[in-house]
Amino acid sequence: MHETPQVFGHESHLVGVLCAPNADNRSERPGVLFLNAGLEHRVGPRGLSVAVARALANAGFASLRFDYAGTGESRKPRRPLAADRAAELIAECAAAAELLRDRSGCRGVVLFGLCSGADDAHRVALADAGIEGMVQVDGHAAITAGFKMRYLGHRLASPRRWQNWFRRVFSAADDSDHAVIEGVDFFQMPDRDTLARDLSTLVDRNVRLFYAYSGATHSYYNYAGQLRRALTDVDLGTRLEEHFIPSADHTFSRNAERMMLIEAVIAWLQAGWPVDA
Repeated sequence: MHETPQVFGHESHLVGVLCAPNADNRSERPGVLFLNAGLEHRVGPRGLSVAVARALANAGFASLRFDYAGTGESRKPRRPLAADRAAELIAECAAAAELLRDRSGCRGVVLFGLCSGADDAHRVALADAGIEGMVQVDGHAAITAGFKMRYLGHRLASPRRWQNWFRRVFSAADDSDHAVIEGVDFFQMPDRDTLARDLSTLVDRNVRLFYAYSGATHSYYNYAGQLRRALTDVDLGTRLEEHFIPSADHTFSRNAERMMLIEAVIAWLQAGWPVDA
């Protein structure tokens, strides 16, 4: 495995790191493009992107992690950024994907995004026909009856929930309605019908999908297979793989859960793009 810095973009304003296997990767395997998570730069929260990229290289997959314009080491271009951030994102990812293909010799590109990066990956995959796969971590989901039953059961079984409720009801000092933030809300979740339509588009293009969820998503995802259950009208077939790791925090900071995620992603890539493909 070896890593080399890269400078690219129409104004040479984007900075990234190419992580490649020691062996020649000019094969049918795709490369993996890491997208930023919120304001985090290309290292990823608690080094998640670096850890995944290096494990992928050891498994034979090249990758590129880069900073969006104005984030990390990437500067803003001299020309004004477009008012439509989605258009800028798609253009930056297209440049990054082109560099990844050119420098690594990979056939296609798989996107990897955590949280808001997963939302970005969704937008890019829809816009770029060259995307062959997408990994979303704590990204999109849709509510089901099974989710509601589990969610309600968890709340009713929690003594702390009842204590908080009684405190709010009977507190004379403060009668305001306190918002409880549960899970992660760093992006606008598409509604169920929009998500179904979008995933139908991707599946029709033979894009392979890997969705992983940590325990931090309990406010919108709380059991394995929920996404597939919510989208029974979409012919997902073998194109979708779901993983639920409820013991993990949002950034997979603990080594055990991080390795579970990494191993699952590698197994999915190897199954979808075998060496002799």
